[in-house]
Amino acid sequence: MSTGALQSGALDFGASEETDPALEEDAWSVEDASLALVEMTLNAVVRGTDLSVTQLRVLLAVDRHGPLNLSGLAALLGMSVSATGRLVTRLHTAGLLTRLLSPHSRREVSIDVTDTGRRSLERIRAARRGHIAAALRHLPPDSRRTLARTLRELTAAAGADEVNGVDAVDAVDG
Repeated sequence: MSTGALQSGALDFGASEETDPALEEDAWSVEDASLALVEMTLNAVVRGTDLSVTQLRVLLAVDRHGPLNLSGLAALLGMSVSATGRLVTRLHTAGLLTRLLSPHSRREVSIDVTDTGRRSLERIRAARRGHIAAALRHLPPDSRRTLARTLRELTAAAGADEVNGVDAVDAVDG
């Protein structure tokens, strides 16, 4: 997405000319909650690893969809092959990804998450779940269950089984 499109307001996400004030208020509330969840994830990454957010996206995508070839991973992430290749090299050097010759083509490399990479992801997910659980403790049990059910429904309604190569439910539930 270009910054020009953002600045010009040229993006159309299906908004209609007529707005429903209650719906708009609900959308703001959901946006606030989603930003809080993103912040919890970023805090878990920053405090628990040396990974950048982009490196985490690569690791999560390969964990969810791997093994993948480089062009497939780049397409999944919406990145260039060269930028994806540099990220894969860094993660491979760190011992978080493997690069193996594909059984289908000797020119193609298959990328997968190592056991070390999976343990890193689990630590990040555990930290994120801990932050989320700390916030959820302030809600009554019925509200927590309603929230979890509603988030599952929202995920399904958005048709967002996957967001940027990461399972949307995984992004929320950890």
